Amino acid sequence: MDGLAPVCQQCATALPKLTGSRCVQCEEPLSDAGTDLCTACGTRDRGFARARALGPYESGWGALVRALKFDRERAIARFLAARLAEFVHDRDPFGRIDYITYVPMTRADRHDRGFNQAALLARGVGKRLGIPVTCLLHKARVTPPQAGLSARDRGKNLRGAFTGVRSGNGAVLIIDDIYTTGATVEECARVIGMEGYAPVYVLTVARA
Repeated sequence: MDGLAPVCQQCATALPKLTGSRCVQCEEPLSDAGTDLCTACGTRDRGFARARALGPYESGWGALVRALKFDRERAIARFLAARLAEFVHDRDPFGRIDYITYVPMTRADRHDRGFNQAALLARGVGKRLGIPVTCLLHKARVTPPQAGLSARDRGKNLRGAFTGVRSGNGAVLIIDDIYTTGATVEECARVIGMEGYAPVYVLTVARA
């Protein structure tokens, strides 16, 4: 570890990027390099215009997310927020962003963990990029854990779980820690879109 940095320079440099043929909208791996969209993005409106992630969950990225969420190593949020901001600044994957928001938690879940890791990341990204961070969503009900559910059941589990906080317009970037099937950010993006904001983008630390 270098000084007070939560990740040493060698480990930070070794964190991998996503590779291979991927969906241009959500970065789902594609078995056919000749196609542009995965089945989900090609067959329905997913609510978001584009979703990007720093790297694969089955790597150091996933270890960092787990340490932040479950070991409550909040210093890791600063490192991850810096990398997310660097990705947006250097790669410019979304174009203009007017607002940054995050996937909310219920009050009970936030109390149990002590913080919302997505909110920590969003505030760090907004501060570094000079983009306002605003809460656009409220999680209206507790939902069973998504882990272990099929893609279809994940969508059913989250239906109606989020409500909009305020209407408006402009491009919104949703920040979250992990993109698995996309069910969570898809529902969030749908609700934000219904409030008048567009386009809606998604950025996560890791992609499963």
